[in-house]
Amino acid sequence: MRRNSPTLMRFVKLCLTFCLAVFFAVHSSAQVPPSKYSSSQGFVEAVKVDPLQRTITISGWVASNNPSIFVTNLTLVMDHREIYRGRFASAERPDVVAATGRKDWLLSGFRFVVDIPHGVAAGSVPLKVFARLGDGSSFELNIAPELQLVSVSTPHVSGIWQIGLLVIVVALPLLIFAGSWVPSLVAWPWASLFGSALFLSFLILVAGGWTGSSFGLALRASPMIEHDAQPWRGEDRWVRSDEWELNTPLAISQAYHSPPYPVVNKLLGSDGQNMMVIGMTGVPVAHISSLAKPATWGFFLFDLRAALAWYWWFPFFACFAALWRLLVRLFELDWRLAAALSLTVSASPYAVVFSGWPAYVVFFPMVALLASEQIFLQRKIWPAALLGGLLGWSLAGFAMVLYPSWQISIAYLTLPLAVAWFWTLRKRLNWKLPQAIGCFAALATATAILLAWWLDAQEAVDAIRSTLYPGGRNVEAGGDIDPWFLIKGWLSPVTMYGSSELMVPSDAGSFICLLWVALPAVFYRWFKLRQIDAVSFALVAVSLLMLTFAFIGFNKHFASVTLLGFTTTYRIDLVLGLGQTLLFGWLMSPSAKDPSPITDAWKYAFVTATLLAVTSVVWLVGKLPTVVSQMVPPGFLLLTYVAIGIASYGLLVGRHSWVIVALLAWTLSASIPFNPLGLATNHLTVVPSLAQTLSALDTKKESPSLAIVGERVWAMTLPAAGLHVVNTAFYYPQKTVWASLDQDRQNTAVYNRFHRFLLQLRKLPPGSDYLLENPRLDEVRVSLDPDRFNFKLLGATAVLVSPSDGKRIRNNPSVMLVKSTEQWELFRVVN
Repeated sequence: MRRNSPTLMRFVKLCLTFCLAVFFAVHSSAQVPPSKYSSSQGFVEAVKVDPLQRTITISGWVASNNPSIFVTNLTLVMDHREIYRGRFASAERPDVVAATGRKDWLLSGFRFVVDIPHGVAAGSVPLKVFARLGDGSSFELNIAPELQLVSVSTPHVSGIWQIGLLVIVVALPLLIFAGSWVPSLVAWPWASLFGSALFLSFLILVAGGWTGSSFGLALRASPMIEHDAQPWRGEDRWVRSDEWELNTPLAISQAYHSPPYPVVNKLLGSDGQNMMVIGMTGVPVAHISSLAKPATWGFFLFDLRAALAWYWWFPFFACFAALWRLLVRLFELDWRLAAALSLTVSASPYAVVFSGWPAYVVFFPMVALLASEQIFLQRKIWPAALLGGLLGWSLAGFAMVLYPSWQISIAYLTLPLAVAWFWTLRKRLNWKLPQAIGCFAALATATAILLAWWLDAQEAVDAIRSTLYPGGRNVEAGGDIDPWFLIKGWLSPVTMYGSSELMVPSDAGSFICLLWVALPAVFYRWFKLRQIDAVSFALVAVSLLMLTFAFIGFNKHFASVTLLGFTTTYRIDLVLGLGQTLLFGWLMSPSAKDPSPITDAWKYAFVTATLLAVTSVVWLVGKLPTVVSQMVPPGFLLLTYVAIGIASYGLLVGRHSWVIVALLAWTLSASIPFNPLGLATNHLTVVPSLAQTLSALDTKKESPSLAIVGERVWAMTLPAAGLHVVNTAFYYPQKTVWASLDQDRQNTAVYNRFHRFLLQLRKLPPGSDYLLENPRLDEVRVSLDPDRFNFKLLGATAVLVSPSDGKRIRNNPSVMLVKSTEQWELFRVVN
């Protein structure tokens, strides 16, 4: 022992010496004296703080005097604390070369963007930037005096409790899901605990006011609006304009209307807009039909922030819960397996890119199926009557989605599924007085809600049916889908985050399709079971019908009679995705389990089928348009082929975990990053300068009506703040304004449609003061000559424009400048 002591001591001393050396090396590198190269230079030329995203962008130029020593990184110090040390984006600066004569300083431009930590106090804080050279020395960059202090706003989502609750939202269901696998706790009621955890997560999101809406795009584009929305993570998606530019501001405008939640919103257009015909989740209306629009309930129960959170999250959670329960009841699946399958629908890329609306459509028929089954199992009257009311409520809610492309196709799936399911349960079902009362309650509930809706919406519905779009849409025969349509969901993790002339993100999001493997797997199970299961047969038949409609098409008359012609093939992703999930549920159910062991011959057959499945995908990838294929990296394609192979083989041999892992991996990797996350606004108000100016125009004790020229987004956000705008989005044409602009009714084909009503300035030839155009299917654009157009024709009392457009109409005799700011100008219409 003594012999080894000197060796041990030397080892200890060596370790201590090494640790001290590392410590002093690190410490000295953090406190580097100024560089000996006095000619090394750098200037911060621009500093930009984004208060909404809470980021700071620094740009300028920096260079080393020694050509063999390079600038390796930059350090940003704010409020006397280092908040960034790292690399930067370089850029060529020929102006620096010209000014200094140093040709080796061409690549001296720099730019970097940094998140401002929550620890940086709000207010004016000092800023410094240091450059570090490759030899370990550093120097401070010059900053203009006006840039040395930056204004930092109050941190968004600054409370640790808010972040903590958000962690609970995700962690609680996951912990319960994981805990259910612990053998010693297997007797716990895990399914009930998981359902309760999901409900609690939903309530936390609502109470906290969290949302994934892209409405921030509208708020940032409207400088005359004050709000308290607080973005946190992620990027607002412009492509979902139907959500952030249409439905969300329309819903908010209902809350800011006086009185709130009217049937006809007088803030929209010269004649007002009937709000009963807004589809998808709808908007809040003080009407009995709102009982069947559960996504809008939050507006009647909470403040605006919580209401918007409810409005966003309800479709996702409701769809998950209803489909989860149905999979358990229909196929007797393990609750964990059913939850995973349900997630592939409710959190699918298709549901996410369409702001949860596909999930909302699926929710109602799933509830209807569950309620119907329970009605025919009841032996007591009151439970059957209550379930009948639930069934009628769900049917009314499904009807008021008002989007035939999804409704018709989902009905084609749901009705045969219901018949097949009840056929398999026929020996257990009852048909006595409770069932008669339940059916009567369903019919009465649905009739009462829809009749009440129809009485107040009929006029608007008739107007929409008389439009060229969507009322006059021709019957579609189908057969116009490209072959690669089936694999676009597998490409969603990449294509949803890019764009090309053939595919925008909303078109790129789809379901993770394996139908070409699922169908043979079902046929194999039928062969092994020696019977054709009714439920799986119904699902296969509907899937084949939809695939035929998409890729081959029908006779136009047949398409019209079957109502499929009133859908569109580009929206059948939903029925195919839901049908596939239900097929997976049947394949994974105990009733479809292979009764005999898999022989070597079958294993070889499965391997061959898997190779064929992957080969077919490779072939479909080869059919991708060039502009789309260029978006997909080869490495990602290789990974996709592997995942498809694993999932295909697992589906054929009954390795359910393989299938679930592949589906969830692709689903969540595409969906989770897509939408932003932050706190919804709790108020929308007009900035005081505009509010006071408009109040001064209020000579007749009536709110001024605004015409918005040149600014599309303003026309949608200002009604959400309670202002009357004559040109916004309309589901049917406004009679008053078009009677003024088209007295001879020569242009009805232009504006007789659902449209966004846009005004723009444009120099027109003599004799033409304005021009009506229809550049897009859902857009009507009126070009106004800035000098000659008579703004009285619009029926507005004031005109709101950008300063650049304001300069162009100052000589127009029909308007008079009232207020001018750096971001907007207001003109009064002269009588």
